[in-house]
Amino acid sequence: MLRPRLAARLRSDPVAFERWQRRPITAADTEIAEWPLDEYATLVPRPSVGSWDSAAAFERVRDRILDLRLFPPQSIVLHADTPDGRAALGATVVQHLFLGPLGLESGVRITKLQDGWEAGSRHVSLTWATLEGHPERGIETFSASLGADAAIRLGIHARSQPGLLLVRLVSPFARRLQVRLSHRSLALLSAAVAFDQPAGAAR
Repeated sequence: MLRPRLAARLRSDPVAFERWQRRPITAADTEIAEWPLDEYATLVPRPSVGSWDSAAAFERVRDRILDLRLFPPQSIVLHADTPDGRAALGATVVQHLFLGPLGLESGVRITKLQDGWEAGSRHVSLTWATLEGHPERGIETFSASLGADAAIRLGIHARSQPGLLLVRLVSPFARRLQVRLSHRSLALLSAAVAFDQPAGAAR
């Protein structure tokens, strides 16, 4: 059941990892094939003028993905139950979604994590699946790849459906929110690629 809380309280209280760690995944690869598919992608090309350190740019976005800094903090904050708070295979991630003065808590588990080379490209991606009690049922993947052309490709790939009756009842609103947050996430990752600073310096 969704239990809205005051956003300020949700931000200040200790993260309730134990509430979600024991909960089962509600979406598996074998059952999601027919679920609605959402795909968002953007290409950050090599600049036509000036210097461009594509490896450093990729490290910036890689750090942001693995640090779980995937959304503007005024919208969603993610907390992993790992010692360093970074993404790890099997980690439980508590999501805090903020809607004005209210906040909602949900949980996902990281089911896939890749960080290396794939088909000749430097690649990083993480996939999480929803846990029981999440307003949706589904999986979502965030990815970045650096190609031989020095361009960086960013993507979000998700399959989901409403997990709670309330979400079904407010489906149009929930859908608009989902699309808006996905676009905000891509914009944030794109900004990390373009921002010329040492990898990991921006929080």
